[in-house]
Amino acid sequence: MLKESSSLEYPFQTKPEFGKLIEVSDGIFWLRMPIPFSLDHINLWVLKDGDGWALIDTGFYSEESVALWENVLAGHCHGAKITKIIVTHFHPDHVGMAGWLTNKTGAPLHMSKGEFEMLHIACQPFTEEQIITRGGFYQQFGLADETVNKLLSRKGSYADGVPNAPLSYQCMVDGESIDINGESWQFNNFAGHSPEHVCLFNEQRNILISGDQVLPSISPNISVSYAAPVSDPLAHYLSSLRALSTFPADAVVLPSHGRVFKGLRDRTKVLMSGHQADLEKLQVFCQTPRTGRDVMEELFGDRLNLFNIFLAVGEALAHLNCLVGQDKVVRIDAPVIQYQTK
Repeated sequence: MLKESSSLEYPFQTKPEFGKLIEVSDGIFWLRMPIPFSLDHINLWVLKDGDGWALIDTGFYSEESVALWENVLAGHCHGAKITKIIVTHFHPDHVGMAGWLTNKTGAPLHMSKGEFEMLHIACQPFTEEQIITRGGFYQQFGLADETVNKLLSRKGSYADGVPNAPLSYQCMVDGESIDINGESWQFNNFAGHSPEHVCLFNEQRNILISGDQVLPSISPNISVSYAAPVSDPLAHYLSSLRALSTFPADAVVLPSHGRVFKGLRDRTKVLMSGHQADLEKLQVFCQTPRTGRDVMEELFGDRLNLFNIFLAVGEALAHLNCLVGQDKVVRIDAPVIQYQTK
Protein backbone atom coordinates (compact mmCIF):
# COMPACT_ATOMS: atom_id res chain seq x y z
CA MET A 1 0.00 0.00 0.00
CA LEU A 2 1.38 3.37 -1.00
CA LYS A 3 0.80 6.84 0.32
CA GLU A 4 -1.57 9.31 -1.26
CA SER A 5 -0.09 11.95 -3.51
CA SER A 6 -0.20 15.26 -1.65
CA SER A 7 -0.59 17.35 -4.79
CA LEU A 8 -3.82 15.72 -6.04
CA GLU A 9 -6.88 17.90 -6.49
CA TYR A 10 -10.32 16.61 -5.61
CA PRO A 11 -13.09 18.40 -7.52
CA PHE A 12 -15.81 16.89 -5.29
CA GLN A 13 -15.55 17.20 -1.53
CA THR A 14 -18.48 14.86 -0.96
CA LYS A 15 -18.97 11.32 -2.19
CA PRO A 16 -22.32 9.75 -3.05
CA GLU A 17 -24.08 7.50 -0.57
CA PHE A 18 -24.45 3.89 -1.66
CA GLY A 19 -26.95 3.68 -4.48
CA LYS A 20 -27.02 7.46 -5.00
CA LEU A 21 -25.43 9.43 -7.84
CA ILE A 22 -23.42 12.63 -8.23
CA GLU A 23 -22.99 14.27 -11.64
CA VAL A 24 -19.25 14.72 -12.26
CA SER A 25 -19.60 16.11 -15.79
CA ASP A 26 -22.57 16.79 -18.05
CA GLY A 27 -24.36 13.44 -18.38
CA ILE A 28 -21.70 11.47 -16.44
CA PHE A 29 -22.72 10.24 -12.99
CA TRP A 30 -20.73 8.73 -10.12
CA LEU A 31 -22.45 5.77 -8.42
CA ARG A 32 -21.03 4.06 -5.33
CA MET A 33 -21.91 0.49 -4.35
CA PRO A 34 -20.93 -1.58 -1.31
CA ILE A 35 -18.50 -4.51 -1.55
CA PRO A 36 -17.72 -7.05 1.22
CA PHE A 37 -14.02 -6.26 1.66
CA SER A 38 -11.96 -3.96 3.88
CA LEU A 39 -12.04 -1.60 0.91
CA ASP A 40 -15.81 -1.32 1.33
CA HIS A 41 -16.93 0.40 -1.87
CA ILE A 42 -16.58 0.52 -5.62
CA ASN A 43 -17.18 3.49 -7.90
CA LEU A 44 -19.34 2.81 -10.95
CA TRP A 45 -20.16 5.22 -13.77
CA VAL A 46 -23.55 5.84 -15.37
CA LEU A 47 -23.36 7.81 -18.63
CA LYS A 48 -26.15 9.37 -20.66
CA ASP A 49 -26.23 7.71 -24.09
CA GLY A 50 -28.82 9.23 -26.41
CA ASP A 51 -32.23 8.27 -25.05
CA GLY A 52 -30.66 5.67 -22.79
CA TRP A 53 -27.74 4.99 -20.48
CA ALA A 54 -24.36 3.28 -20.61
CA LEU A 55 -22.98 1.58 -17.49
CA ILE A 56 -19.29 1.24 -16.70
CA ASP A 57 -18.53 -1.53 -14.19
CA THR A 58 -21.27 -3.24 -12.21
CA GLY A 59 -20.30 -4.06 -8.62
CA PHE A 60 -20.14 -7.25 -6.52
CA TYR A 61 -23.28 -9.40 -6.61
CA SER A 62 -25.46 -9.29 -3.50
CA GLU A 63 -29.14 -8.89 -2.70
CA GLU A 64 -28.31 -5.38 -1.47
CA SER A 65 -26.72 -4.56 -4.82
CA VAL A 66 -29.72 -5.96 -6.69
CA ALA A 67 -32.03 -3.66 -4.71
CA LEU A 68 -29.77 -0.65 -5.25
CA TRP A 69 -29.54 -1.31 -8.98
CA GLU A 70 -33.31 -1.74 -9.21
CA ASN A 71 -33.68 1.73 -7.69
CA VAL A 72 -31.08 3.25 -10.03
CA LEU A 73 -32.64 1.75 -13.16
CA ALA A 74 -36.18 2.75 -12.23
CA GLY A 75 -35.33 6.03 -10.54
CA HIS A 76 -32.29 7.77 -11.97
CA CYS A 77 -32.61 6.08 -15.39
CA HIS A 78 -36.44 6.34 -15.38
CA GLY A 79 -36.68 2.87 -16.91
CA ALA A 80 -34.90 4.04 -20.08
CA LYS A 81 -32.93 1.61 -22.23
CA ILE A 82 -29.51 0.50 -21.07
CA THR A 83 -27.50 0.70 -24.28
CA LYS A 84 -24.26 -0.97 -23.24
CA ILE A 85 -22.50 -2.39 -20.18
CA ILE A 86 -18.73 -1.91 -20.11
CA VAL A 87 -16.53 -3.82 -17.64
CA THR A 88 -12.95 -2.69 -17.10
CA HIS A 89 -11.68 -6.07 -15.87
CA PHE A 90 -12.71 -9.47 -14.55
CA HIS A 91 -12.46 -8.97 -10.78
CA PRO A 92 -15.72 -9.72 -8.94
CA ASP A 93 -16.34 -6.20 -7.65
CA HIS A 94 -16.34 -4.99 -11.26
CA VAL A 95 -18.13 -7.80 -13.09
CA GLY A 96 -20.25 -9.40 -10.35
CA MET A 97 -23.55 -7.76 -11.30
CA ALA A 98 -22.94 -7.93 -15.06
CA GLY A 99 -24.90 -11.16 -15.54
CA TRP A 100 -27.88 -9.83 -13.63
CA LEU A 101 -27.77 -6.51 -15.50
CA THR A 102 -27.40 -8.04 -18.97
CA ASN A 103 -30.27 -10.43 -18.29
CA LYS A 104 -32.49 -7.67 -16.93
CA THR A 105 -31.76 -5.02 -19.54
CA GLY A 106 -30.73 -6.97 -22.64
CA ALA A 107 -27.74 -4.63 -23.02
CA PRO A 108 -24.56 -6.03 -24.64
CA LEU A 109 -21.51 -6.59 -22.47
CA HIS A 110 -18.19 -5.05 -23.54
CA MET A 111 -14.90 -6.46 -22.18
CA SER A 112 -11.41 -7.10 -23.47
CA LYS A 113 -10.70 -10.63 -24.67
CA GLY A 114 -8.20 -11.39 -21.92
CA GLU A 115 -10.55 -10.24 -19.19
CA PHE A 116 -13.58 -12.14 -20.54
CA GLU A 117 -11.55 -15.34 -20.78
CA MET A 118 -10.12 -14.91 -17.26
CA LEU A 119 -13.63 -14.29 -15.92
CA HIS A 120 -14.77 -17.71 -17.07
CA ILE A 121 -11.63 -19.40 -15.78
CA ALA A 122 -12.06 -17.73 -12.37
CA CYS A 123 -15.70 -18.77 -12.09
CA GLN A 124 -14.93 -22.49 -12.47
CA PRO A 125 -14.39 -24.63 -9.33
CA PHE A 126 -10.86 -25.92 -8.87
CA THR A 127 -10.13 -29.40 -10.14
CA GLU A 128 -8.29 -31.86 -7.92
CA GLU A 129 -5.16 -31.35 -10.01
CA GLN A 130 -5.42 -27.56 -9.61
CA ILE A 131 -5.78 -27.94 -5.86
CA ILE A 132 -2.60 -30.03 -5.73
CA THR A 133 -0.75 -27.49 -7.88
CA ARG A 134 -1.93 -24.59 -5.69
CA GLY A 135 -0.79 -26.45 -2.59
CA GLY A 136 2.68 -26.94 -4.06
CA PHE A 137 2.81 -23.27 -5.03
CA TYR A 138 2.13 -22.16 -1.44
CA GLN A 139 4.51 -24.73 0.02
CA GLN A 140 7.34 -23.61 -2.26
CA PHE A 141 6.59 -20.06 -1.14
CA GLY A 142 7.34 -21.16 2.43
CA LEU A 143 3.93 -21.06 4.09
CA ALA A 144 3.22 -23.39 6.99
CA ASP A 145 1.08 -26.46 6.21
CA GLU A 146 -1.75 -25.15 8.38
CA THR A 147 -1.88 -21.89 6.41
CA VAL A 148 -1.66 -23.75 3.10
CA ASN A 149 -4.62 -25.94 4.07
CA LYS A 150 -6.66 -22.90 5.07
CA LEU A 151 -5.90 -21.18 1.77
CA LEU A 152 -6.87 -24.29 -0.18
CA SER A 153 -10.20 -24.56 1.65
CA ARG A 154 -10.92 -20.83 1.46
CA LYS A 155 -14.07 -19.95 -0.45
CA GLY A 156 -13.18 -17.67 -3.34
CA SER A 157 -14.89 -14.36 -4.07
CA TYR A 158 -16.32 -15.57 -7.39
CA ALA A 159 -18.62 -18.16 -5.81
CA ASP A 160 -20.80 -15.45 -4.28
CA GLY A 161 -19.66 -12.34 -6.11
CA VAL A 162 -20.21 -13.59 -9.67
CA PRO A 163 -23.02 -16.17 -9.56
CA ASN A 164 -23.95 -15.61 -13.22
CA ALA A 165 -21.10 -14.73 -15.58
CA PRO A 166 -22.30 -13.43 -18.97
CA LEU A 167 -21.73 -15.90 -21.82
CA SER A 168 -21.23 -13.45 -24.68
CA TYR A 169 -19.46 -10.14 -25.13
CA GLN A 170 -18.24 -7.54 -27.57
CA CYS A 171 -14.46 -7.22 -27.57
CA MET A 172 -12.73 -3.99 -26.53
CA VAL A 173 -9.46 -3.82 -28.46
CA ASP A 174 -6.60 -1.56 -27.41
CA GLY A 175 -6.56 1.65 -29.44
CA GLU A 176 -10.12 1.27 -30.67
CA SER A 177 -13.00 3.30 -29.22
CA ILE A 178 -16.69 3.22 -28.37
CA ASP A 179 -19.30 5.90 -28.94
CA ILE A 180 -21.27 7.05 -25.92
CA ASN A 181 -23.72 9.88 -26.45
CA GLY A 182 -21.97 10.99 -29.63
CA GLU A 183 -18.55 11.14 -27.97
CA SER A 184 -15.55 8.86 -28.48
CA TRP A 185 -14.07 6.94 -25.54
CA GLN A 186 -10.77 5.29 -26.47
CA PHE A 187 -9.78 1.89 -25.08
CA ASN A 188 -6.37 1.69 -23.41
CA ASN A 189 -5.65 -1.90 -22.42
CA PHE A 190 -3.02 -2.53 -19.74
CA ALA A 191 -1.58 -5.56 -17.96
CA GLY A 192 -0.33 -5.73 -14.38
CA HIS A 193 -3.33 -5.62 -12.08
CA SER A 194 -5.18 -7.98 -14.41
CA PRO A 195 -4.38 -9.40 -17.86
CA GLU A 196 -6.00 -6.80 -20.13
CA HIS A 197 -7.54 -4.10 -17.93
CA VAL A 198 -9.28 -1.38 -19.94
CA CYS A 199 -9.08 2.33 -19.14
CA LEU A 200 -11.33 4.65 -21.18
CA PHE A 201 -10.24 8.13 -22.23
CA ASN A 202 -12.50 10.87 -23.58
CA GLU A 203 -10.15 13.36 -25.22
CA GLN A 204 -12.96 15.85 -25.86
CA ARG A 205 -13.75 16.10 -22.15
CA ASN A 206 -10.26 15.23 -20.90
CA ILE A 207 -11.70 12.50 -18.67
CA LEU A 208 -10.03 9.17 -17.89
CA ILE A 209 -12.02 6.29 -16.41
CA SER A 210 -9.07 4.53 -14.83
CA GLY A 211 -10.66 1.48 -13.20
CA ASP A 212 -8.16 0.00 -10.74
CA GLN A 213 -5.11 0.84 -12.85
CA VAL A 214 -4.60 4.22 -11.14
CA LEU A 215 -6.14 4.86 -7.71
CA PRO A 216 -5.70 8.05 -5.67
CA SER A 217 -4.56 6.62 -2.34
CA ILE A 218 -3.44 3.00 -2.77
CA SER A 219 -1.76 0.82 -5.35
CA PRO A 220 -3.88 -1.94 -6.86
CA ASN A 221 -2.83 -5.45 -5.98
CA ILE A 222 -0.15 -6.70 -8.40
CA SER A 223 -0.04 -10.47 -8.01
CA VAL A 224 1.56 -13.66 -9.26
CA SER A 225 -0.75 -16.70 -9.26
CA TYR A 226 -0.10 -20.43 -9.05
CA ALA A 227 -0.97 -20.70 -12.75
CA ALA A 228 1.94 -18.45 -13.81
CA PRO A 229 4.44 -18.63 -10.93
CA VAL A 230 7.38 -16.99 -12.74
CA SER A 231 5.41 -14.27 -14.51
CA ASP A 232 6.34 -10.60 -14.08
CA PRO A 233 3.13 -8.56 -13.69
CA LEU A 234 4.91 -5.75 -11.86
CA ALA A 235 7.05 -4.98 -14.94
CA HIS A 236 3.82 -4.76 -16.96
CA TYR A 237 2.19 -2.55 -14.35
CA LEU A 238 5.14 -0.14 -14.23
CA SER A 239 5.06 0.01 -18.03
CA SER A 240 1.36 0.92 -17.90
CA LEU A 241 2.11 3.73 -15.44
CA ARG A 242 4.75 5.12 -17.78
CA ALA A 243 2.18 5.12 -20.58
CA LEU A 244 -0.47 6.75 -18.39
CA SER A 245 2.00 9.44 -17.32
CA THR A 246 1.88 10.74 -20.91
CA PHE A 247 -1.84 11.51 -20.67
CA PRO A 248 -2.82 15.15 -20.04
CA ALA A 249 -1.66 16.31 -16.61
CA ASP A 250 -4.98 18.06 -15.97
CA ALA A 251 -7.21 15.11 -16.92
CA VAL A 252 -10.08 14.36 -14.55
CA VAL A 253 -9.60 10.80 -13.32
CA LEU A 254 -12.59 8.64 -12.39
CA PRO A 255 -11.11 5.73 -10.36
CA SER A 256 -12.83 2.59 -9.14
CA HIS A 257 -11.99 3.30 -5.50
CA GLY A 258 -11.49 6.56 -3.65
CA ARG A 259 -12.39 10.01 -4.90
CA VAL A 260 -12.46 11.63 -8.32
CA PHE A 261 -9.15 13.46 -8.73
CA LYS A 262 -6.83 15.53 -10.89
CA GLY A 263 -3.07 15.03 -10.95
CA LEU A 264 -2.64 11.88 -13.03
CA ARG A 265 1.05 12.40 -13.82
CA ASP A 266 1.95 13.04 -10.20
CA ARG A 267 -0.01 10.00 -9.11
CA THR A 268 1.73 7.70 -11.60
CA LYS A 269 5.11 8.98 -10.37
CA VAL A 270 4.19 8.25 -6.75
CA LEU A 271 3.00 4.76 -7.63
CA MET A 272 6.17 4.03 -9.61
CA SER A 273 8.45 5.37 -6.89
CA GLY A 274 6.60 3.39 -4.22
CA HIS A 275 7.10 0.11 -6.02
CA GLN A 276 10.69 1.03 -6.81
CA ALA A 277 11.31 1.67 -3.11
CA ASP A 278 9.97 -1.81 -2.30
CA LEU A 279 12.22 -3.36 -4.94
CA GLU A 280 15.26 -1.60 -3.51
CA LYS A 281 14.27 -2.63 0.01
CA LEU A 282 14.09 -6.27 -1.07
CA GLN A 283 17.47 -6.13 -2.79
CA VAL A 284 18.99 -5.28 0.58
CA PHE A 285 16.80 -7.77 2.46
CA CYS A 286 17.74 -10.63 0.10
CA GLN A 287 21.49 -10.25 0.55
CA THR A 288 20.88 -13.26 2.79
CA PRO A 289 18.80 -15.97 1.04
CA ARG A 290 15.11 -15.47 1.80
CA THR A 291 11.94 -17.43 1.18
CA GLY A 292 8.83 -15.89 -0.30
CA ARG A 293 7.27 -15.97 3.15
CA ASP A 294 10.22 -14.02 4.58
CA VAL A 295 9.73 -11.38 1.89
CA MET A 296 5.98 -11.24 2.43
CA GLU A 297 6.46 -10.58 6.13
CA GLU A 298 9.13 -7.97 5.42
CA LEU A 299 6.72 -6.09 3.17
CA PHE A 300 3.42 -6.62 5.02
CA GLY A 301 4.14 -7.88 8.53
CA ASP A 302 3.14 -11.19 10.11
CA ARG A 303 -0.39 -10.42 11.34
CA LEU A 304 -2.35 -10.80 8.13
CA ASN A 305 -5.77 -12.41 7.91
CA LEU A 306 -6.29 -15.22 5.42
CA PHE A 307 -7.59 -13.02 2.60
CA ASN A 308 -4.67 -10.61 2.99
CA ILE A 309 -2.21 -13.52 3.04
CA PHE A 310 -3.69 -14.59 -0.31
CA LEU A 311 -3.08 -11.10 -1.70
CA ALA A 312 0.32 -10.66 -0.06
CA VAL A 313 1.70 -13.93 -1.42
CA GLY A 314 0.99 -12.74 -4.95
CA GLU A 315 2.31 -9.24 -4.30
CA ALA A 316 5.55 -10.49 -2.71
CA LEU A 317 6.19 -12.80 -5.66
CA ALA A 318 5.45 -9.99 -8.12
CA HIS A 319 8.26 -7.95 -6.61
CA LEU A 320 10.64 -10.91 -6.42
CA ASN A 321 9.95 -11.96 -10.01
CA CYS A 322 10.51 -8.38 -11.13
CA LEU A 323 13.93 -8.38 -9.45
CA VAL A 324 14.74 -11.74 -11.05
CA GLY A 325 13.68 -10.31 -14.41
CA GLN A 326 15.99 -7.34 -13.86
CA ASP A 327 18.84 -9.79 -13.10
CA LYS A 328 19.27 -8.33 -9.62
CA VAL A 329 18.12 -11.39 -7.66
CA VAL A 330 18.51 -15.10 -8.34
CA ARG A 331 15.88 -17.74 -7.66
CA ILE A 332 17.30 -20.78 -5.84
CA ASP A 333 15.09 -23.77 -6.66
CA ALA A 334 14.43 -26.11 -3.73
CA PRO A 335 11.40 -27.59 -1.95
CA VAL A 336 11.07 -24.09 -0.49
CA ILE A 337 12.34 -21.59 -3.07
CA GLN A 338 14.79 -18.94 -1.89
CA TYR A 339 15.86 -15.63 -3.39
CA GLN A 340 19.25 -13.98 -3.09
CA THR A 341 20.65 -10.68 -4.34
CA LYS A 342 23.42 -11.06 -6.93
